[in-house]
Amino acid sequence: MKIDSKISFLFLLIVVSCSSEKESDLKMDCTDSDLTVNIASTTPTTCAEQGQLVAATSGGTGLVTLSINGTNFQQEGTFNDLSAGDYTVTAMDEAGCTSSVTTTIEAANGGVTLTVASQTPTGCGESNGTVSLSASSGNGEYSYSSDGVTFQASSEFGGLEAGDHSFSVKDESGCVASVSATILTGVSLDVDIMPIISAHCAVQGCHGDVQSPQLTSKASVIGQAARIKIRTSAGQMPPAGRPDLSQSQIDLIACWVEDGALDN
Repeated sequence: MKIDSKISFLFLLIVVSCSSEKESDLKMDCTDSDLTVNIASTTPTTCAEQGQLVAATSGGTGLVTLSINGTNFQQEGTFNDLSAGDYTVTAMDEAGCTSSVTTTIEAANGGVTLTVASQTPTGCGESNGTVSLSASSGNGEYSYSSDGVTFQASSEFGGLEAGDHSFSVKDESGCVASVSATILTGVSLDVDIMPIISAHCAVQGCHGDVQSPQLTSKASVIGQAARIKIRTSAGQMPPAGRPDLSQSQIDLIACWVEDGALDN
């Protein structure tokens, strides 16, 4: 009886050590969501004015917001000052369910278009990202800018940090178009993140067996990405009694989550 009591007490200690990390909020299953989004109208770009699109939604739960970049959401369905190109409009309701539709803003005759031809990541905490631009439909030679003020002949831009960047092109007729690019850090779930989680979090007595949520698969880590970033950045994960993460490991997790918690 004494041995059994000791075993029960040790098991209780293991469970309690992770109790502060229990997940009570369950994400809604959006399989049956009736949320939809469609394009009501588009207005092409001209040299004098940028384009516009108007989106409309139906269904969903509670307040529905919309975004054309997947990050910044608004209640209004009208998006102004758009350069020519393809756009994906995403609607999201209060339950976190989403619906998307893709449309194209055309360039009227005489308008110039600008696209991102290629880009490279910057690295976590570094400023080594690059963007290569491609312009078309304009008149004469093109010049390019990363701030909308200073223009250069080269369509290549380097030394970029992680985050959103805006670029512009101007042709000889004075037509201007803009495009945005999101520079990622390039941190890999497979190479960088899963080894950290497997060694420090998805272990026996914690998120590897007894503690919810389980973090033994890539899907579960992606699903808990935001929570993992918050707790590791605050020094609350791994829990007390386990080796702390190094600052470089904490930074890698933060960079991966800020990149969008990609399955990469």
